[in-house]
Amino acid sequence: MYVVETLPRPVHQDAIELRLARRDDVAPSSSSRSWLTPGFSASTAFINLAPRLVCVFTVDDGPALTHQQIGELTPSMNQLWNGAADRLAKRALVDTGVEFLVRNPAAALEQTGLPPGLEVGGHGVPPTAWLAHPKTFTVMHRHFQTVLDPRHELVYATRDDQELFIFDAPLHHVRDILGRGALMTYSVGFPLMHDPPVSG
Repeated sequence: MYVVETLPRPVHQDAIELRLARRDDVAPSSSSRSWLTPGFSASTAFINLAPRLVCVFTVDDGPALTHQQIGELTPSMNQLWNGAADRLAKRALVDTGVEFLVRNPAAALEQTGLPPGLEVGGHGVPPTAWLAHPKTFTVMHRHFQTVLDPRHELVYATRDDQELFIFDAPLHHVRDILGRGALMTYSVGFPLMHDPPVSG
């Protein structure tokens, strides 16, 4: 998913962007830290969001940054995380409030008969990046609560950890549509991932 490399040039911390990542996509294992590369300075810098979901940091859609690279930019990873979230949240602000580009999910999913929902644009970043910090996820969630006026808990779905669909439907219905995609719900600012039921 995200490869660790050295940065080719000096980077200002304002260029850092958030990305949502799944640890189990990088290296499935029973160890929650198995996907980290050896040595603290070379290991991928991340902030835990929920079981198996983390926020990593990138520049220009490049590889995930290491602890050493983050340390060269700022003494506090949380400060960097919060600053990146503030910059991202400002991208959605318009004179009348908050705005996201959306389209009917049928265009991307090539299906008909879908439940109420939208495919969301990310304002210059993968839309799932908005789920990588409580501030940005809350901005997005509140906006789509108002827009969709849901009858069900909103389900945030992605097939590739980049695109983002939001559905007003039960989890099992969205799972039938997306198959192996990741399904998440909003939980006090954080994404809560829902595993498919285990068939016995």
